[in-house]
This record gives sequence, C-alpha cells and structure tokens, in this order.
Amino acid sequence: MASDTASPQSSATQRRTTSNISNASSSSNNNNNAQHPSSSSADSNLMNSPTIPNLLYPLRLLLKLPAILTILLRVAIWPLIKVLNIIFSPKEFDGVHNSVNADRAARAFVGLVRQQISVVRPVLTNSSTTAAASGDDGNVMEQYVEPSCPFTEKGYTATMEEITNSNNSNNPHNPLLLLYLHSPLHSQGTKFIHNFLCHPQLLKLLNDNTENNVVKCFGASVHSADGQRLRDMMEVTSFPFMALLSVKSSSSANNTNNNNISMELLLRLESTQLFTIQPSQITTYLNTAITRHAQIIAEETARRLQREEDARLREEQNREYQEALLADQMREMERNEQLERERREREEEEERTRVEMAKEQSRLEDAKRILELSGGEPAVGTKVGVARMRFTLPNGKKVDRRFHSSDTLEVLRAFLTLHFDETGVEIKNFGMSTSFPKKTFGEEDNKLTLEEAGLAPQAVVMVQDLDA
Repeated sequence: MASDTASPQSSATQRRTTSNISNASSSSNNNNNAQHPSSSSADSNLMNSPTIPNLLYPLRLLLKLPAILTILLRVAIWPLIKVLNIIFSPKEFDGVHNSVNADRAARAFVGLVRQQISVVRPVLTNSSTTAAASGDDGNVMEQYVEPSCPFTEKGYTATMEEITNSNNSNNPHNPLLLLYLHSPLHSQGTKFIHNFLCHPQLLKLLNDNTENNVVKCFGASVHSADGQRLRDMMEVTSFPFMALLSVKSSSSANNTNNNNISMELLLRLESTQLFTIQPSQITTYLNTAITRHAQIIAEETARRLQREEDARLREEQNREYQEALLADQMREMERNEQLERERREREEEEERTRVEMAKEQSRLEDAKRILELSGGEPAVGTKVGVARMRFTLPNGKKVDRRFHSSDTLEVLRAFLTLHFDETGVEIKNFGMSTSFPKKTFGEEDNKLTLEEAGLAPQAVVMVQDLDA
C-alpha cells in the first residue's frame, strides 16, 4: 500500500518536473531568439525553480543530525551513569553545597593541626599555656596547657557567612580570612604544618587575632570539595599555599550569595617560597599585613564617622534653617494678619465715621428744615402767640429765643441742635425739663405744642446732656 500510494505521487512529481523543464527550455529558446538576452532573468528563474527546495532538504537534515545524535547518546548512557553512581559512591568530603561534608572536612584538617600541635608542644609567651600545679613535695610546678587551634571547624560556606554577618554598628568591617590549602600528597605538607603553623609566634598571632575577631582562619585539604573549589578560585598550582584575604560583601543583598562577595588579596605565600624564610618572618609578614589593613580600616572608619558627623551637622543646620524659616513665615503671616486686621478696622472706622457724619448731616438738615417750616423766630414786638424760652445749657450758659406758641417741642430740639453745631458744643443726645412745674420732655413729646406743654407764654427750659 505504501508503494502504491507513493507511485502516483512520484509520477505526478515527474510530470511537474518534466513540465517545468519543458517550460524552462521553451523559455530558454525564446530568450535565445530575443535580440537582447538578460542573464539576471535566467538566474531568477533558476532560483524560483522548485528543484532548489528539494536540494536543501537533505542539507537541513544533516544540520539537525548532531542534536539528534546527542539526545540518543544521552538516553543510551543514562543507565550507565546510574550504575557508576552505585559502584563509585560519593566520598565523605565530596559535595560543595553539602554543609555536613564541608564541616567534616574542616574538622579533619583541624584534627591534623591539633595533632601536630600536640607533637610540637609550643609554648606561647604571655599566654595561659602553662598552669601552676602542686607536686608531692609541696613545690609549685608549671603544667603545660596545649594552645588552641586557630582554624575553624566549619566549612567554607559557613565560614564566609560568619565573616559577612559579623559586622555590626560598632565594627562595620568584616574580619580578614586567612586561607591555607593543604595537599596530603605533597612531601613537605605535613612538615610545613609542623614547623611553621605550629610555631609559637605564628600560633600566638593567629590565636590572638582570632579571639579578637580580626582574622578568621580556614584550612582545607585539596582532596575535599571546598579545597578543590578554593584551589580553582585562587588558581593555585603549587603547595603549600597560604593567603590573607579581605572579604567585602554587599549590604543590600543576601550575604550567602557568593556572587555578591568580593575578595581583595593582601598577602600570598606558596610553594618553595615558604620554606626559604623563617617562621618568624612569616609571622612578621602576616602581622604587617594585618596592621596595615587595620590602619586602612581605621582611616575608613574615621572618614565614615566624619561623613556621618558632617551629615548630622547638615541635617541639624537644615532643621534649624527650616525651623527659622517656619518661624519667619509665621511672623510674616501674623504681621500680614495684623495689617489686614488693622486695615479692616480702619475701613470699619472710616465707614462708621462716614455713616455718623452722614447721619449728623442728615440730622442738621432735618433741623434746618423744621425751623424753616416753623416760620423762623417771631419779630420783635410781637405779643400775641409768642412764647419766650430761656435755655439753661449743661455748661451753665443761658440762651434766650422767641418761638411761636404753636411751635412743637420738635422745633425747640431743632433749634438746640443747630445752636450746638454752630457753637461747637459736642452734645448729640440731650433732654429738656422744667423746674416749676417739674416736667421732663422726651422725644415722645416732640409733637406737643409749647402751649400744650405749658411753656407759653414763657418758660425756663433745662437742657441735660444724656451722654455725659
């Protein structure tokens, strides 16, 4: 069935190919018969021919062949890898990210150093390596106390976490890292630990700086995962190897991420170079590097404290400036409010004065109008219908005037109002009364005539200042 199905397709393909070839040949003949043939047109027809994709298909298949072979190879060797893992199980010090194995390898190296310390029995000066003990005869003897090993018993990752997490507000800088790589197969490896690392001066220097959290000592065998990792990182090619490193970490990132940890090499000693110098000279090198680094740290700390003090002073000055600016703004606001209040009071006073003046002017005009309507003062010599008034003012002065008997008390008030205005007497609100008979006339009596009020033909009227 497969061959039957393929046969029509093949014949169809052959027919299409034959047709294309015949078309191409006819086209070629037409081009040859043309007076100006074009080579570019022929190339274009050749590229557009369906024969080209058929030729590229095997090439694409050849390009994909390596990927297909890689997948098949991985599938084929997968059982072999499983068998090899069973036969060759991981050793006790293998695994970079295995903290248990890393700590075990670090303890193994510390055990090796302690063994050499027990063999050398170094006596550290000005330390507690000796203790007093009483013998049988009562004499005091010195008993040897073995010094501690300065190297940490934790793996490299845990040691780096301790270093990066040991900084605080009092000591914002990380301790230094003293790195020692030991090669068990090196003929002089154990001899270097015995003669150099266990030397009293070097051992005392490392223990003192370790106790003061100035230096973290980490040692590892190159046969462990941490040792091999550090060997590749430091590009170590000869042993023994010792280096003093300054560890710096980013405060804004997680310290456990090694990508955020940078190291600065302060001292590097390796190979036969270590055996050509004395242990005391190595101690001097390390002490000099530690002291120089401490001086740099002290200078950085002084600069940091100076920057913090400058920032604090700037902040304090800025705060004082803001407070003074706010006080000035408050005073300016209060002054503006005071000026605005005074302006409003002045305007209110002016308005009140204007209203009073208008009111006073209206009162005077009303008084003039009332006097004009009353006909004025009667002529001298008129006897009938005349009332003679004597006004006794509050200042004791007396004013005489004649009125018509038919004039009302309002005319008397109008006369007194104009008299006070003309004479400059500041009396606005006044009352009138008589002694014999005793009567008091208010504004409600303004419509009474003089005759009705009993003031005709003559009377003495007392004027009182009601605002006094």
